[in-house]
Amino acid sequence: MKNKLLYFFICCLGFTYFTSCKKSSYLTDGGLSENKTSLSTYDYLKQHKYHLFDTLIMVIDHYNMKEEVNGAATFFAPTNYSINNYIKIKRDSVRLINENNTYTLNDMYKDIKADSLRMYLAKSRIELNSTSLQPTIVANAANTQTAVQRILQPKPAESWSSSPIYYLFYVKVRGGLDPPNAPVQPNDPNIDLKAQCQTTGIEPSSGGILHILSNNHTFIRF
Repeated sequence: MKNKLLYFFICCLGFTYFTSCKKSSYLTDGGLSENKTSLSTYDYLKQHKYHLFDTLIMVIDHYNMKEEVNGAATFFAPTNYSINNYIKIKRDSVRLINENNTYTLNDMYKDIKADSLRMYLAKSRIELNSTSLQPTIVANAANTQTAVQRILQPKPAESWSSSPIYYLFYVKVRGGLDPPNAPVQPNDPNIDLKAQCQTTGIEPSSGGILHILSNNHTFIRF
């Protein structure tokens, strides 16, 4: 009887371990991700497994900018969230006039031009490690004023590494590049606006480099 109970107990432990491993297998670290892809910039965005750029692809297609995107030296790609943030702001605005009003992607097409997207296409190759700690003007395909900056991040208290952490920011310059360390005045209409990159350094097969902007970014408005 004791042997049967022991056997049953061992079987239960084995089953519990197996099911636990099966359920938590998605947590396994797959190691360092590869920054190079065999896909073009456009195809990488279109085939993203989490469909993070479906709306962006619709905007690219609407303005027939596939080749421009593939040919860009650097593309700071806004996600679906970024474009939806813009649409929500516009929808809230028109509903102040009439609560039944709405604002859709098609309405956005009427309000913006292709240069709104070209603003995210930099004419030079921009990489995190070689970007200055001070905001630096970079030319874009829309010929508007934009800049890039690498910013050191505060180290979390529980950090196990002593290596510094830097984020890449894309900057919308308004009224001239802000002087370094200048005090920020609340509601200043000329203050430069910064969009953080959540992923950097993707190298598509079409050439150039791809950076992904934070989901908190608001398309066009920053």
